[in-house]
Amino acid sequence: MLFYFIRYFVLDFQSELKTNRRTVLNNDSNVALVLEAALQINDRPVLITLVNDGYLNMVESWVCNTKHMGFHKQVIMITTSENATQKIKALSPYITVVVLNVDKSMNEHQVYSHVGYVKIMILRTQIQLALLQNDIELYSFECDSVFLANPLPTLRAHSEKHDIVFISNYKSPKAINGGFLYLFPTPATKATFEQLNRMMLKLSEKIKFEPSNKTIPTYENDQVYLSKLVLEKYAGLKSIILPFSVFPDGKWYEISEQNRKLTKPYLIHNNWIMGNKAKEERARKWGHWFLKEDGSCDVDEVKKIIKF
Repeated sequence: MLFYFIRYFVLDFQSELKTNRRTVLNNDSNVALVLEAALQINDRPVLITLVNDGYLNMVESWVCNTKHMGFHKQVIMITTSENATQKIKALSPYITVVVLNVDKSMNEHQVYSHVGYVKIMILRTQIQLALLQNDIELYSFECDSVFLANPLPTLRAHSEKHDIVFISNYKSPKAINGGFLYLFPTPATKATFEQLNRMMLKLSEKIKFEPSNKTIPTYENDQVYLSKLVLEKYAGLKSIILPFSVFPDGKWYEISEQNRKLTKPYLIHNNWIMGNKAKEERARKWGHWFLKEDGSCDVDEVKKIIKF
């Protein structure tokens, strides 16, 4: 067998069993936990995202944003601490939460192009590859996005036409946005992610003894590596970059009102801004924040932004 894994559902197992599992985990068993959870989900795609305590408010707002879109039973929240579990489950009991055993530094607030952030991206690549190798159709997303409509039917329509579906980088249209990857488990996708994983493991060796807050070059990350593989059509890969007008990134917030009226987004990725606090402030400003001060969902705010 590719993995030896144990079925793991947060809140469903006795605490003694949970504790025993956590004491013996390593990176391979972390990946195995996510794989086993994914194998229990019947519908496709399986949606995955990695979260930590420093990101929790953003996660809760996203859960409130999407809880009536009908796909929470397909979502796996992969978290680096148990602190997030109760809060996520309180808002949506249908979401699967998998708690990993990782270095303590990975549970802190992360900054793009710093060692701690890159270590999380390395783990994400390993998880993506494992799911693909087990023929699981996969949507890898990030919770710093606002969903104005359920994008899954539109994304699934690319089946048999494309191997991978991306959204672009506004400043560099041919650069891949690593926070949005829709992956069909085709031979080309598997081969591409096998190569990406090799590249990420090589990077892992370079940074494994570095402090989590050390900055690394911006050309050393999964987005840059994957962009190169896509551009060269590695293993015959067929990909599509979705237009900004329907799947924009954070530059949507900065374009003119006239140009915004020409867009009809399914979702907006709230990136191109540094730090979770700044992202939250921008989301609040635009009516894209759905978590009340008491921790409950602001349903009225959600209703205001749902377009179609």
